[in-house]
Amino acid sequence: MSDKLQQPMVAIVGRPNVGKSTFFNRLVGNRRAIESEVPGTTRDRIYSKTDWCGKEFTLIDTAGLLDKTSEKTISALTKVSIEIAIDQADIIIFLVDVTEITSDDREIAKVLRKSGKKIFLVANKADNSEREIPTQAVFSLGFGQPEFISAISGRGVGNFLDRLTSNFSTEKIIADYVKTIDVALVGRPNVGKSTLLNSLVGEEKAIVSEIPGTTRDTTDAEVDFSGKKIKFVDTAGIRRRGKIESGVEKFSVIRTMNALDTSSVAVILIDAEEGLTNQDAHVIGYAKDRGKSIIIVVNKFDFWDELPQDQIETKMSILLGKLQAELAFVPFVPVIFLSAKTGKNQKNLLKQIIEVYNQRFVEIDSDQLKEIICDASAKNPQLAKIIDFYQEKTNPVVFKLVCRNKNLFHFSHLRYLENVIRDNFPFTGTPIFIDFVETKKKTPR
Repeated sequence: MSDKLQQPMVAIVGRPNVGKSTFFNRLVGNRRAIESEVPGTTRDRIYSKTDWCGKEFTLIDTAGLLDKTSEKTISALTKVSIEIAIDQADIIIFLVDVTEITSDDREIAKVLRKSGKKIFLVANKADNSEREIPTQAVFSLGFGQPEFISAISGRGVGNFLDRLTSNFSTEKIIADYVKTIDVALVGRPNVGKSTLLNSLVGEEKAIVSEIPGTTRDTTDAEVDFSGKKIKFVDTAGIRRRGKIESGVEKFSVIRTMNALDTSSVAVILIDAEEGLTNQDAHVIGYAKDRGKSIIIVVNKFDFWDELPQDQIETKMSILLGKLQAELAFVPFVPVIFLSAKTGKNQKNLLKQIIEVYNQRFVEIDSDQLKEIICDASAKNPQLAKIIDFYQEKTNPVVFKLVCRNKNLFHFSHLRYLENVIRDNFPFTGTPIFIDFVETKKKTPR
């Protein structure tokens, strides 16, 4: 087995105003984090999947762990964020300002030296060669020769990334059809994820509590069903953005999104009484964009058990209709009503997980696909401009649309094309992607 790291988690730590957010934005290739000269500006949870020369990793800007409402000192708050990073990250980038080493830097270094984690000392703001002379103050941090970079200009960043990723794997984490189905249980706090997990595996794997946010990290458990191994990951609840306050909770969100990234199927729980929230829709959109198969689970509908059966059916019908309207951007996603508490309909969930997982591997015969496209072109003349259309891959499902000019195709044309494909091959619960390939060929095949 290779000892190279697959998609490790890398945290950028350091005192305020050393350039963590600027460095983060440089590495992920866009301005995800807010940059400012005011110490402690970054308040949000900031993380991103990125890669260097085909080696993928998750990058975390721990500046977002500072709490502007706290009366603690900056040094104390920074120490908390460092401790969380040590606990959660695989590798730590210790970022300092080459022009000034402070007592806060030395306090951080003291904590990091005891961590046992791989630490890279990176000296930022080395805008010219004159600043690439390590001082006694830099050596006193205890990490030897630093990597000199300028986060603003990009100077030295490439060389550092070569060193950082030297032991990272280029292999992608891809679900294997014949092996375990990885499923992320996702939802807001207190919707019943841990209860459902415990009920499915028949033992107390996760802590169950009425207090929202009890689950801080992720909990794995396997279930054997119909000859398949299904591995569930119970993730910490994702609160609305304004409700995420503590550093620990922000790292829980990072772990949750990471669990989604490494799973094939996302089971998103919502409360039958509360219905779908904007945050639920955001998570569903995130899962769709990442090509994850999706199942919506409406939990706690056992609250209606005391009602007559006809009223229960009416309430379910109304809620389902409302959900279908709210989920118009993912009409292919199935909705299941169950009770995590009583176990009602849980077998239906397991069956549906296997079904949507199988859909990830459906490959349409090329002749059948051409026939589908021909029929679609006859009804929509714009599609006659397609030169070729073929399925490139499965898991996730990707089609290629070959044309001379992709700007001739509106979003509605792609939606129509997707609907035509799904009329013949539903790809239940599974997103499909249609990518353009521009060519100089003049006539369709």
